[in-house]
Amino acid sequence: MTQPLPPHDAQSPTQSWGTVPGQGPGAATQGFGPAPQPFGAPPTGDGGPPPGGSRTGGRRKGLLIALAVLLVAGAGTGGWLLWGKGDQKAAPKPKPTRSVDAKLDWMVPMPTPDKDHADRVAPLWFAKGNVVMNTKKTVTAYSVATGKPSWTVPVPGFACTRSPDPDGGVAVIVYGKAEFECDKLMAVDIERGRQLWTKDMVNAQGNKDMRGNANIAISHGLVNVAEVGEALVYDAKSGAKRKAKNYGCMERGTAVKGDRQLTLAQCEIFGRQFVMNVDPKTGVEKWTWKVMDGIEVHNVLSADPPVLAVGRENDNSPSDIVTLDGKGRLKALISISAGPYHFEECRKGVLKSCDRAVTDDKTVYLSTLSDETNQDGVSVTAIVAIDLATGKKRWTAPLGANRANRPVAMHDGRLLVYQMATKDEGGKLLSLDPADGTPTVYMKLPQESAEREYSLARRGTAYFRDDHLYLVPEEGMSDPSMIMSFH
Repeated sequence: MTQPLPPHDAQSPTQSWGTVPGQGPGAATQGFGPAPQPFGAPPTGDGGPPPGGSRTGGRRKGLLIALAVLLVAGAGTGGWLLWGKGDQKAAPKPKPTRSVDAKLDWMVPMPTPDKDHADRVAPLWFAKGNVVMNTKKTVTAYSVATGKPSWTVPVPGFACTRSPDPDGGVAVIVYGKAEFECDKLMAVDIERGRQLWTKDMVNAQGNKDMRGNANIAISHGLVNVAEVGEALVYDAKSGAKRKAKNYGCMERGTAVKGDRQLTLAQCEIFGRQFVMNVDPKTGVEKWTWKVMDGIEVHNVLSADPPVLAVGRENDNSPSDIVTLDGKGRLKALISISAGPYHFEECRKGVLKSCDRAVTDDKTVYLSTLSDETNQDGVSVTAIVAIDLATGKKRWTAPLGANRANRPVAMHDGRLLVYQMATKDEGGKLLSLDPADGTPTVYMKLPQESAEREYSLARRGTAYFRDDHLYLVPEEGMSDPSMIMSFH
């Protein structure tokens, strides 16, 4: 295949390509051509592959070889990955938070207009003392204090997808007049509970542009909608169309955190991808990482620091996590199958959808994937901390209790983990020391609501905000409750 030209911009500074020192920015990476022998087996122990071999088998061979060439050649600061305890010095331990017996504050049902369209529930937004939920037919805010509806904004059709995060009190939804006819855009002021504007999405030729799987990012007053082809850019407050930045390639999506923006571009539909660090205020590229041939970026776990889930083009699940340094060079490769780690809810191409991976400045925290199940048929999982600079496992926290454990968020310098309820006993919110994984109980959820909690959480997501824990289903409605709030 003829190599596409890299993304370009007249204002761009010199790019760093993650290639072998001494080669220019136009030099190609090794890719999947002739290569050295694949990785040897990792050391045995709790971090090695599960009995019976890797779950992905030989599919990772090409990716491992390609990235190994870059690592060994010095393209990044990492080396061969080792699974097991690292030898890093322990950081000062944050003070543990005190244990609290939490109570169930409230539960809310699925809104009546959505009862026939509850196939997938969107993540939560938070604004002005409210929990905001976007369903197929409505955007509804519920009071954090009481759970009562504060306001409702109808969706004038069927919602398809939405921005993962609001910005400046604005959230955006892609919708259509009919279900799966995703050619319209709607902005909502979620602080005041009102529709700001709606727009028909049209391409450069003036035709309807269907973007049901679009990646939406809102930053510095602009809304960016990207899927395949040209990106569409709008003013967040007025909806006025703005000129999209020309990177020389098709934009596939953007993830923003503060002043760090990662933009995924692709010069041909089936060609090489590029990950660009772009100044969100000016659009100037700071560096570009050239993704190996045959490999796709499935997801962005973190924009700052840059942490990506990658896999082969035709695979629906990622095979590895890649970390990049401050100049866009490869630092570490973390095998997802080697844990193995839980990535079943990580949706390919939907950036920032890996809600069971939590990162801080130095570490990614993952839940293991296990064949062991408890009495309710739920997988018993542990939490693993992996160093972003080296790819080495720092610690594993089994956490006991024969339960499923999921990382939720960082809070006061510690990792919060939701330990799922059983049918007979309420769950817990644990606070883990990031240095060694030592847990303390932050919230003990009530036994009285254990069965409802279990029903909602089994295929749901946990959120922590302002000392409240929220449980929300991800798919389907096996329980009549849409949100459970604990405090």
